[in-house]
Amino acid sequence: MTVVKKLVSLFLQCIIGVEVLILIAAFPVLFANLTIHIKEYFHAILELNVKVFTLGDFFTADGKNSLFPFIFDRYFESMKILGLGIVTACLIAFLITYLSLIVFRKRLKAIKYLLELLESIPDLMLILLLQMVVILIYQKTGIKLAQVVSVREKAFLLPVISVSIPISFYITKVFIHYIEEELEKQYITLAKAKGLTFPYILNLHVLRNIADGMFGTSKTIFWSMLSTLLVVDYLFNMNGLLRVMLTGRDPFIIGCILIFVPFFILYRIYEWISFDNRKDIG
Repeated sequence: MTVVKKLVSLFLQCIIGVEVLILIAAFPVLFANLTIHIKEYFHAILELNVKVFTLGDFFTADGKNSLFPFIFDRYFESMKILGLGIVTACLIAFLITYLSLIVFRKRLKAIKYLLELLESIPDLMLILLLQMVVILIYQKTGIKLAQVVSVREKAFLLPVISVSIPISFYITKVFIHYIEEELEKQYITLAKAKGLTFPYILNLHVLRNIADGMFGTSKTIFWSMLSTLLVVDYLFNMNGLLRVMLTGRDPFIIGCILIFVPFFILYRIYEWISFDNRKDIG
């Protein structure tokens, strides 16, 4: 597929994605007051299409103030926390996985069982526990480790940790699963027969070969962290993008587009590059 065809395909896919988001954004109109309003629903769809594709005026929940540039501030603030959360979660997962395979390999079964238990703990409970720990330490020692709630000073460190820790258990579990599958392949047996050490095989071959598998899992990780980010917005009184999106139809559709379009493009570009690399190797 040529570059032009890829770009046209990407553009059409983005348009279809935005249309689906518009259908969802207008959905509450269809069942307003517990009755079906088909005519009003299609009118809302048409209205949103005109506003989105002609770059019309979008307003906050009160219908008086423009949504721009207010929503961009909320967007970049939330994406900063989400981005740092993803990096932190991946670092935690990599560290636990690496130590488990290098140092505690004989206890790997127990570690996986522990990860299953930790993953089953609700995000809300973990976040509240983190807040309680910070408050207790402050009460006992007078040391303020992090801002617990955004009032005069914005909370930042604790929200990043709260977003990253719950999903890090899942990433670690998936990481270990992919590595175990890779270790059962024939080239690993051949590498061991040549006298190569396990850390060398793990670092040079296994981690590189599971990259595509982890990329596929990253979509699940991203959407899971978005749901956690909404909980974080409320518990830390942050008024972030996810919280603003729930205030009205205009904030919802613009927030969805701001989240969907950039990440959809990034995923497609990565898939193209990954496919071209595999084709060159083949």
